[in-house]
Amino acid sequence: MEPGGPRHDWRPRLRPIDVQPARADGQLVYCLRDRLDPDGPTLVVSPEALLLISLFDGTRDLRGVQIAFALRTGQTLPLEQIAAVAEQLDEAYFLAGPRRDAREAAQRAAFAALPHRPAVHAGGAYPGEPATLEAALDGYFVADGGPGLPVPPTDRRELAALIAPHVDLHRGGPTYAWAYRALAEAVSPELIVLLGTCHAPMSVAFAATTKDYDTPFGPLPTDAAFVRELATRYIGNGGIDGVPALLVDEYAHRAEHALEFQAVYLRYLQRKGWLGPVQVVPILCAAPHGLVAAGGSPCEVPAIAELLDLLSAQLAADGRRWCLIAGADLAHIGPQFGDSQPVSRTWLTHVEAADRAMLGLTAAGDAEGFYHQVMDDGDSRRICGVAPIYALLRLLPPSRGEVLRYTQWADTAGDSAVTFASVAFWRV
Repeated sequence: MEPGGPRHDWRPRLRPIDVQPARADGQLVYCLRDRLDPDGPTLVVSPEALLLISLFDGTRDLRGVQIAFALRTGQTLPLEQIAAVAEQLDEAYFLAGPRRDAREAAQRAAFAALPHRPAVHAGGAYPGEPATLEAALDGYFVADGGPGLPVPPTDRRELAALIAPHVDLHRGGPTYAWAYRALAEAVSPELIVLLGTCHAPMSVAFAATTKDYDTPFGPLPTDAAFVRELATRYIGNGGIDGVPALLVDEYAHRAEHALEFQAVYLRYLQRKGWLGPVQVVPILCAAPHGLVAAGGSPCEVPAIAELLDLLSAQLAADGRRWCLIAGADLAHIGPQFGDSQPVSRTWLTHVEAADRAMLGLTAAGDAEGFYHQVMDDGDSRRICGVAPIYALLRLLPPSRGEVLRYTQWADTAGDSAVTFASVAFWRV
């Protein structure tokens, strides 16, 4: 803050951050964190403070924020108080600007130098100690809603693809177990293409990495040669400074959980003896909303169609037994995600009907039907797995789809609900 008072001309701009409701001493509060920076701080704020910082959109100076807050609440806050909140957010790297830019530049350089992609969510989203993690994953198979432990099948089928959740394991563990039991009971693939939602902004449609994904059970090996060959062929929207387009956003893998959770399960299956040696091709997928014209299809976007065609041809020529896995959740509804009304049982029933219709198209392998069912109402359910599921369906070989499990998770306060499912596709 400048001597003599707050910087009235400062136009603070909030970066995309996660907002999670919680209770403290019986009062509603909100926990703010940056999904892209798991090592960064978490702030806890009141509903009034959350309203205030929502006005930090980069278009208003501090006095403009003061006026906008007063119009909404009837309360005029001192400029010094607004400036102090902005300073606190800047200290936590939640505001766009030089401080956050410097932190990200250092993180990018550090990530580029790492031999593996670290298990950044170990010890937080799931246990970081191998024995404890194994016990937790064991428990999801036999928990309420779980499928039971894998059993040796009499007729081992070949799995073409899986859709698994990417929700936190404590919410989605039994549903993950349905997907990974199917893989455990199938003929082991030798190569797995991992397709995941990228929750961060991307400059390209797809982002691969050549790095192994580390887990508490040891690293999951990436087929770096396969990735490099695909990256060499893929033009996309063009590379940057000599970096191929497919690797331009490799940094997006650093903190993204959608594929980390799949890597944990794959190494767990190997630890249990339920999966043989395997290499993976990790690819994050950008949300299609800003890429696809209204009423159009992702396959009409050259950068999307090109990658899927190249990947399909490369898999066909590879010679190994391969499988696709999409780490993809479904609906996200409630005030936490921008809706004006709390989540109700009636709303959840409506969402389930729409989700199950969508899953029917998915199990039928209908990529275009799936996409248009999601987008025809403007994606009102916020299906965050739309990009990896569409890619999976476009890459799918002849197969028979089966919805294994559908789950809705809703918080008791009605602030949010998330839906997710496990779907298996068996080769025919």
